[in-house]
Amino acid sequence: MTGHPVPPPSHFTVPSIARVQDYLADGMDNYLVDRELGEILLTVAPWLPVSVRANRAHHQRVLDCFTRELGIDQVIDLGCGLPHDGNRTLPDAVRRIVYVDSDWGVEAHARMVLVERTGTASLLGDLADMPALLAAEPISRLDRGRPIGVLLHDVLPWVDDDTARTAVAALHDWLPPGSVLSLTHATDDVDRKGQMARLSEIYETGGITFRPRTREVIEAWLGSWTHLGHGGLVSTAAWQPPSCGAARPPVMHAPLDRSHAYAVLAMTGDRIT
Repeated sequence: MTGHPVPPPSHFTVPSIARVQDYLADGMDNYLVDRELGEILLTVAPWLPVSVRANRAHHQRVLDCFTRELGIDQVIDLGCGLPHDGNRTLPDAVRRIVYVDSDWGVEAHARMVLVERTGTASLLGDLADMPALLAAEPISRLDRGRPIGVLLHDVLPWVDDDTARTAVAALHDWLPPGSVLSLTHATDDVDRKGQMARLSEIYETGGITFRPRTREVIEAWLGSWTHLGHGGLVSTAAWQPPSCGAARPPVMHAPLDRSHAYAVLAMTGDRIT
């Protein structure tokens, strides 16, 4: 899991979700096969670039919340995707962050970009094998005597139900008290035009399984966690740090909210006071 694997034969001929999203965000780390699939997706959901950018902006806001409000300085970024450079600025207070992805190309990119950064590490790991992932050297070096922050942003829609549920439960059991999970997840709760179902069909043609899920399903996974902030799950665009006052309504009203995703902070143990 921690070695430098050889890319699979399909690496340049089969679309990768990380590279497709990189293309949708006007990135440069993508291939023709990714751009072709991206263009088809855009014919159904032209708001996708806004959704991808909203999720990336949310990543930075949560990192700032971890350090400034919750005093968390060690982070695991599960399913980190692309990029790892200019669009992701680490707060000075983050002492260690481990970037994890199951995509060979993403992990290789992480190693290349992070080689000169102190306090960072990359790991090729899969949510389908949580015991091996959590036992891997970069993660095992984290201090479990203190809280750990976990970013699980736009990851679970790309795995099956059992893997998603097991991953969330494994994190809850492994993390020390006071640790915080930041989760975002695509939803079809507001899908009046059937666009999410159509996106799932298009992704399937590229060999990618996409599973937007309902509020009820996501909340069931978080049953053992303590929600932080306002209103539990809210749309990614409406999310605010726990220190803010009344949050914007947690219901998404297209076209006002193009994120088409929920966001939540959830903590192990009792609520931080």
